[in-house]
Amino acid sequence: MTITANSIESAIKTRLLEMSEARHELIKQVSRLSSLGVDVKNTSLCIGGYLESVTDAYINNLCRKLTAEHAGGTPAEIRVAPDLYKIISDRSCDRDFSYSFQEHADGDLDADKEMVLKFLNAVDFEKIAEIINEQMAGLVETGLNIFAKKIISLLNLDSSQGYYEPYRGRSNRIVCPAWAFNYYDSHSKIRDLLVLKNAFKVVEREAVLSFGVALDEYIQAAQQLNWQCEKIPSRSVFGKGGHLEIHCFKDKHEYRFSIQTFDAILAFLTINGEADIADKLMSKAGLLEAA
Repeated sequence: MTITANSIESAIKTRLLEMSEARHELIKQVSRLSSLGVDVKNTSLCIGGYLESVTDAYINNLCRKLTAEHAGGTPAEIRVAPDLYKIISDRSCDRDFSYSFQEHADGDLDADKEMVLKFLNAVDFEKIAEIINEQMAGLVETGLNIFAKKIISLLNLDSSQGYYEPYRGRSNRIVCPAWAFNYYDSHSKIRDLLVLKNAFKVVEREAVLSFGVALDEYIQAAQQLNWQCEKIPSRSVFGKGGHLEIHCFKDKHEYRFSIQTFDAILAFLTINGEADIADKLMSKAGLLEAA
């Protein structure tokens, strides 16, 4: 599927012409109400604002639709920079061009439609279509790299020394320490953990193994935190006996992976743009001796 400049421009043109007619009627009705003594406020937005708002809504909706169709369950998103079409309010645009919309006189529908065409002719729809198609073609790859970066971030895999550095524990598991969050930052943490959960699903599918229930139980415990129970109780263990166990202590939480599972994670990082981190972990003395 390829998005064309003509298809975007045609869809937006239809909406802008519909908007110009509705706006024209609105202005007439506001004038009528004013003549009857009704003070109607906040209806003086210049036509340029209407043009940009309708265009913005269409492009954002198109990006959301294409993202849902092509992201493959990853968190990648198709986005178009607003400065490609918000060319009236953009301070860097041609002042005379912007001024012509600000000074446009209301009341003449044909003149309004001429402004629609003037706006459309100034927007680089070829560039917008090119950007959308480029992102769409590599969306899954981008999303998998986002997953890889999230795994690295949440498991502190790029930590080279100190309290959160990954290490091989006495139970022959790879231990990845993380900070012990509390109720007050649990909302943002839960969002991160849900992304991590989806990332692990991809690793599980590619490695044909199951991480177990640890992360699901951990997320449930985070969701149950409140002002009376601000932290997951120390010594809590989630997923005991599975390929992933999560152990909670007062000052840190530990993700404990079986060697097989951690190998699968490193393989995922390697093929999804984070080979440097994977190589660094594999070369770390003592970490993967049993792998």
